[in-house]
Amino acid sequence: MVENTDTKPIVDMAQLCPCDSGLTYGKCCHPLHSGQRHAPTAEALMRSRYSGYVAQEIPYILQTWHPSTRPLSIDPNTIAHWCGLKILATSKGGENDHQGTVEFTATAMDSGRISQLHEVSCFVKENGQWLYVSGEVTENNTRQKTANGKVGRNVPCPCGSGKKYKKCCGR
Repeated sequence: MVENTDTKPIVDMAQLCPCDSGLTYGKCCHPLHSGQRHAPTAEALMRSRYSGYVAQEIPYILQTWHPSTRPLSIDPNTIAHWCGLKILATSKGGENDHQGTVEFTATAMDSGRISQLHEVSCFVKENGQWLYVSGEVTENNTRQKTANGKVGRNVPCPCGSGKKYKKCCGR
């Protein structure tokens, strides 16, 4: 398990990976977060960084950020409750490429509001390792309030994942 500073589990190894690959966290993003291997493609790095935010793997997020644009630190209290990722498009970023882009939407739940981030992220591969350089946020990002700030546990998640709320943003 990955643990936060309160020693409460954030992501269990047997749980489906937050990056929505269909694999368990232990077989998908955890080996990248723990340094056992590097992401083979820009998309794999994008997915692992998203999971890193969900699991609050701050050192991993910083380590995979290009030094030219990397912040000095990330306050874990500012990380949204991410609950959905959809990869929309990729350009280059394969195992034999040295740069690539990944377009995605990520959904977060905060205080009864659902926010959606739509971004095109740029990546470079240096010394055999993919690194996040920057992202361009598109203008069609949304933030909507749920009815009464509450969502029923067994209703479809308002983020659009197709999962029940209790299995998605309600985790």
